[in-house]
Amino acid sequence: MVAGLVLAACGQIAADGETVDGQRALAHAEAIVAYGPHPPGSNAQREVGLYLIGQLRELGLEVRTDAFPAMTPKGTLDMVNVWGVLAGETEEVLILASHYDSKLFEGFRFVGANDPAASAGLVLELARVLKARNPTPFTLWFVFFDGEEALETWTDQDSLYGSRRFVRRLQNQGEIGKLRAMLLLDLVGGKTLQLYRESNSTPWLSSILWSRAARMGLEDLFPTRGTRAVTDDHLPFLEAGVPAVDLVDLSYPYWHTAEDTVDKLSAENLGKVGEVVRTSLPEIARHLRQP
Repeated sequence: MVAGLVLAACGQIAADGETVDGQRALAHAEAIVAYGPHPPGSNAQREVGLYLIGQLRELGLEVRTDAFPAMTPKGTLDMVNVWGVLAGETEEVLILASHYDSKLFEGFRFVGANDPAASAGLVLELARVLKARNPTPFTLWFVFFDGEEALETWTDQDSLYGSRRFVRRLQNQGEIGKLRAMLLLDLVGGKTLQLYRESNSTPWLSSILWSRAARMGLEDLFPTRGTRAVTDDHLPFLEAGVPAVDLVDLSYPYWHTAEDTVDKLSAENLGKVGEVVRTSLPEIARHLRQP
């Protein structure tokens, strides 16, 4: 009976547009994993970037890229940020984002099914659904950051290469002010998913998302008690004054291990997280339009 009520509620919420298809998101994740380990600067990472570009173009989105040299403990590496643009009624921008590089490990083969293929796949699926109907007046950017992972040990310098570059570039171009909010997805596809509120995130954004999840009966995926503090690609945006929220599951038992493979992913959970994000966008837009 409970399951039936949840499905009915989801159906009512989704009546204003096509719903997020977790199987499609999972298929993208499987395609990304098929390239194998793809740390920044690798041939496989370039192939993954081309896959993202091809998928965004198939959706009819304007595709933008920013290639940049990054100074890392492994030397200078070529990195590329990729994003698709869905024009809205205004040039003000909402960002839906993920990173797309897998962490470099030399002792074992790491393909990064949940970190980051699942979140990248879900951003692609959200792009498909929102291309059909953007429920906000804002322009939407679907952003894929290169170089989120540390090449050696996580520090302020050895991490977040792509997101730091993305924000700095907009600041230098005088365009950072048109960003209204940023939603980051990271490790959102596990079978045992638990997305605790991330304490660095903008409180009102977190409240909208977790309240939406509660109304959909998804407290098991979005616990209402407890928080986690995470250093992730949302921090450069917060430091630049852009409201941002991070959906990230640090309880994922296979994080940064050889066992982070596609059999650990759940299409059902990907679909649920995608629906929480999609159906929260109108309320986020209303909040941003308040005086």
